[in-house]
Amino acid sequence: MNEIILTNNENLRLQALRQYQILDTISEADFDDLTRLAAQICGTPIALISLIDESRQWFKSKVGLDTESTSRDLAFCAQAILQPHETLIIPDTLLDPRFASNPLVTSDPYIRFYAGAPLITPEGYALGTLCVIDYVPRQLNLEQLEALQTLSRQVMTQMELKRNLYKLQRITSDEHKQIKYLISALSHDLRTPLLATRGTLYAMLGGAFGSVSNTWRDVLEDCRQANEDLLKFVEVLLNVSRYKTEVSKSLKYEIISWKNIFLETIIRSNGTQKQKSAIRYKIASSLPIVHGDALEIQRVVQTLLEHALKINNSDQEITLEVAVFGVEKVKISVRYNSLGIAPLDKESLFNSFIQGRGRNNIDKLGLYLCLQIVEAHKGTINVESTADEGTTFWFTLPVASLKS
Repeated sequence: MNEIILTNNENLRLQALRQYQILDTISEADFDDLTRLAAQICGTPIALISLIDESRQWFKSKVGLDTESTSRDLAFCAQAILQPHETLIIPDTLLDPRFASNPLVTSDPYIRFYAGAPLITPEGYALGTLCVIDYVPRQLNLEQLEALQTLSRQVMTQMELKRNLYKLQRITSDEHKQIKYLISALSHDLRTPLLATRGTLYAMLGGAFGSVSNTWRDVLEDCRQANEDLLKFVEVLLNVSRYKTEVSKSLKYEIISWKNIFLETIIRSNGTQKQKSAIRYKIASSLPIVHGDALEIQRVVQTLLEHALKINNSDQEITLEVAVFGVEKVKISVRYNSLGIAPLDKESLFNSFIQGRGRNNIDKLGLYLCLQIVEAHKGTINVESTADEGTTFWFTLPVASLKS
């Protein structure tokens, strides 16, 4: 196998691959979890996320193999992408004339079995595969094959998320139409397969594919949690985009009940957090009336409280408070103990909505959404943090802010 066989749309395929800016990047847990899961489900010693460029196959993630890449003319995955809508399965490489004399078969690592599910972009280009490899001839059962295909779609979902985030970074104030396009892309290309993967992982944990050892149950649970985190991330990203185009123009103003907001926020947070922190709330007496969209204001309080729960020591109390601030405002605070936030981090905390999670596990995208909501209500948001006294996220709202 010395001749490289090209796909029918090779130039366009390579252009699509470059758009993801993934080649020669460092290893990432989100991809490594999917590779380990593929090896576990299929029962193989080797699993790879392989991407095919002009002259090589490069491994974004690998289990059971040390090399970073191989020549494309030797790559099994280079054959797999020639039929992008089928999973290439080679039960015994020595019986297949395409691979019997391949150095990867006749010498280290002595491949005898291969199965590769192509990684297909929304435009239909095959960039590589999620593949599993064994040293002995074998087959995959139907459940293993379907799981491998599901996981390959999840790999592509991860790549799509990163590509769309890169696009969002390039959006300017004059490009709102692109935001609407990205909302649609994220809804269909990311959220749907993430929901499908959620169902598959729950089925695996429930024993649908056979018994699961304690060790691999931990791995599956980690993957499930990572999938849930990514789903939440996509939801917040969609909300950010919606705020730029829709929601901020159609807020539903009503009298804010701070007791209802605080109680509902605490109940929801206690239901999702494994480590429980004591949470109390304080509402100042003779508080002036504030009008706003209660669901959106609760979203802000919920986001700030969830940040506090992630960072706060479980034996330390968290306080929600609303009080009079100046003459025409109220101030809502979420106060907790932490190591503090560096001054440089505080300056960009609410304004860098594509930088993912920064120090202290602070989700900057969620905070950016909080900024959008508070400013739409003509308020301000900020944070105060010192190493000895803890951290307080706070925002203000004007009193009696009836929508004109």
